[in-house]
Amino acid sequence: MKFIQSIKERLGIRFLHREPEPNRERRGYNFNSATRIGVLYLDSDESFYNQIRFYARQLKEQFDVKSVICLGYVNEGKKKFPSYQVQKLELNYFAKEDLNWHLKPLQNVESFLREDFDILLDLSGGNSVPLNYVLKESKARMKVGLRGTKGERYYDFLLNMGSNTSTEQMMEQLNMYLSNPKIK
Repeated sequence: MKFIQSIKERLGIRFLHREPEPNRERRGYNFNSATRIGVLYLDSDESFYNQIRFYARQLKEQFDVKSVICLGYVNEGKKKFPSYQVQKLELNYFAKEDLNWHLKPLQNVESFLREDFDILLDLSGGNSVPLNYVLKESKARMKVGLRGTKGERYYDFLLNMGSNTSTEQMMEQLNMYLSNPKIK
């Protein structure tokens, strides 16, 4: 089964590179100037889910961001979904059933892609093929993620964290750099 998955990932990356880039207005933002922020994440467990929820709330309260919309990829079938993810009140998600054969999301991402984000934060680590499709197709003005990942080519602002890529450390780095009003 892992062999088939690796073939799907390689084909997914190949098809992803062939997808056309959307026309978008690139512009620098910081957390103080942004009004709409999108967050991509790869769901792993309930504590991580709660960490993402807390960070979205923190962006709204601390930086007065009007809207923070999160979209996660759950690498499970919908029958095996964890109970915390089923609610879909605060954070949206898509799953394996929403992908085509080369891992491109076809369902449950349309509304996220239509959003007019000032900043799109990729907290997934940048190596998830389905999330990289969403990242590439987004028309966000500024895309932010980690250096040294498969999604690096789609980012406008790169964080170079070396091997320290925990989500908590990434959020701290994002807060440190993007709270700077000189970034425009």
